[in-house]
Order: sequence, then structure tokens, then C-alpha cells
Amino acid sequence: MVDRAKHLSVLNTKILRPHELDSHDIAIWRRLQRQTPHLRTPFFSHAFAVVASRVFGNVFVAKLQRADRTVGFFAFQCGSVLHKTLGIGGRLGGELSDYFGLVAEQDLSLNSEELLRLSGLNAFYFTHLDENQQGFGLSGEQPEPGLKIEFPDGGEIFWAARRQTNKKFIADTWRCERKLVQAHGALEFVFRHEQPMPALAALIDAKRAQYRRTGVRDSLSTTRNRKFLAELAQCKDLDCRPTLSTLYAGGHWVGSHFGLMFGETLHYWFPVYNPEMKSYAPGRLLLKAIIDAGAENGIRTIDCGAGDSAAKRDFATARYHLLRGVWVRPGPVGLLYRAQLSIGWRLRSVNRALWRARKSRERI
Repeated sequence: MVDRAKHLSVLNTKILRPHELDSHDIAIWRRLQRQTPHLRTPFFSHAFAVVASRVFGNVFVAKLQRADRTVGFFAFQCGSVLHKTLGIGGRLGGELSDYFGLVAEQDLSLNSEELLRLSGLNAFYFTHLDENQQGFGLSGEQPEPGLKIEFPDGGEIFWAARRQTNKKFIADTWRCERKLVQAHGALEFVFRHEQPMPALAALIDAKRAQYRRTGVRDSLSTTRNRKFLAELAQCKDLDCRPTLSTLYAGGHWVGSHFGLMFGETLHYWFPVYNPEMKSYAPGRLLLKAIIDAGAENGIRTIDCGAGDSAAKRDFATARYHLLRGVWVRPGPVGLLYRAQLSIGWRLRSVNRALWRARKSRERI
């Protein structure tokens, strides 16, 4: 067995901007993603890092090397110039990234403090750390479930299997579809808009209206976050392929979804539905339309991301976990950053309680 101290002593890094990696580096990055199943997500792709760097700035990649051989990449973002100066990092795209971690050879092992040192960082707050990153020695706390919908043999086989396990769900779904057609007209589904920008603008407006109705934090409130989606919608890289879908009934908008594909997996990212169609379960019908069109568009898995809602469970065939936490190196920066985060969490908790109280009074 290789001595751990000796193993770590030969690791070194080069800190680069994503666009500074050469074609050889990018080829290694792609190979590492393809050879390891849990890394096959657009949020780990080099293309995603490049777009994040172009929109947000202060995005870096620690290229991990052993004896001049590249063995991994760790992409991160600093939220401000001050954070960059202090060595405080976060995941790419901030709250818009649904996966976070290290892209590396499967036998690489290091702990979080070592990764921070190699990346020139003192502190790092994160969510959405894939539990499989524990294989690299990286971990967190407070596991949150995530769900996947797998249909390797196509939609028909998938629905037949679901009918055996949840007959009521299938019957309700088909009934909602029939009622929608009877009330509004035949269904029309666009799996991928070839000119996505008008449809994306409409989706963003509808999603922000949904956030306001439900009191959920508006992740699209900033110009940069909206620009990030717009840049991704025009990405041409197959490891981060944008997919904007829309379902209509008799020409009336039912629902839309904007997500990203890697290989045969679609990451279900920004769905939104017409609130006037809520009696027809528009979200369920939109997801059904994507599954039905999946095989002909190269999809075998839909990753629904974090969350364990009943709506997701009705479709799901597999479960995983995502972790959150704070990594720090010994020193004043880490201590102060932990204290700042703690205060911020308390304030957000108070604000959520105040919003719920206000909504409760409005209903009276």
C-alpha cells in the first residue's frame, strides 16, 4: 500500500482560469468525467466552468498534478475581490449549481484541508456535494436526498413498469392529460427550441412570478444570474448541452423546462408551469412529455436534483444524497467566516418566519 504522507507529498497544483487550460488539459478533464459515473453531470464540465468565469469572474481551476501528470481538477469561484484576497471560495455559479466537487482519477485521495491548501484557499462553504465525493476523501454534513428517473428502455417500458408499482398515479396522470386536451386542445411538445432565447426569457419571467407567489428565494433576481442562464442556453459543448422544452395544449402554454444534458442524462433544472392550468397537473404532464420524447433525443436518465417532494417521488427510480458544509484551514479567516455564516443563517431563518406570518395574516 502506498504511504499516505508520501502519496500526498508528490501532489502539486497550478491555479488557472478555465479558459487558460489547453486542449490537452480539457481532453483529460473530459476523460475523467466519462470514466467515472458520478462525475457525468454538466455542472462538473469544463464548459460550465468557462461560462461561469465569463459571467461571474473570479473563477479558478486548481489543476492537480503528480510528477507532472495531471490527475484532477477542482473548479471554484470567489464571490468578490475581498473573498479572493482572503482565500474564501464557493461552488461555481453559487446557488445556480446543482453539483459540486472534484473531478479526478478514481484512486486520488485527499482531505478537505489538503484540497484547500492546494487551491490556495482558507475557507469554503458549499452545498450539493455528491456523496460519491467521499471516495476522494471529501465530505460534508446534513445529507439532502436527490432523485433520478431512469428509463434505459424508453418511455413505454418505463410507464408499463410504473403502472405495476403505482397504478393510481398512472391513472391520474392519463386522466389529467385527457381533461387538458378536452378543455384546451391537442398537445404540442417542443423538446428543444432551436432558437431558445425568446422561450428562455418567458420561462425566467414565469419562474420569478412563481418565486413571488410561493415566497421562495428568487435565484434569478440578479442580472448576472439571468445572464448565466442565457449564456448556458447558447452553449455548444456536448458535455453541457442546453435543452429548453415547452408543452402547449391547443396553442396555450402549459409549462416549460430549461435544463442541461451530459451524455444520456438530462439534469432537470428550471421547470415552471402555467398557474391557470394547475387543475391539470401541468408539471407532471411536462415531465411525462420529456420522458416520452427522451429515447428519440438520446435521454436515458433524468436527474431531478436535490429535494424529495411527492411530485418527484412519483416518477423516481433511484435515490442519492448531496451534502453541505464548511471547510476551513486553521487560522483567523476560517473562524471569522464560520461566524459570519452563522449570523447569516439565523437572519434568513428569521426572515422566513416573518414571511410565513405575513402570509398567514393575509389569509385571515
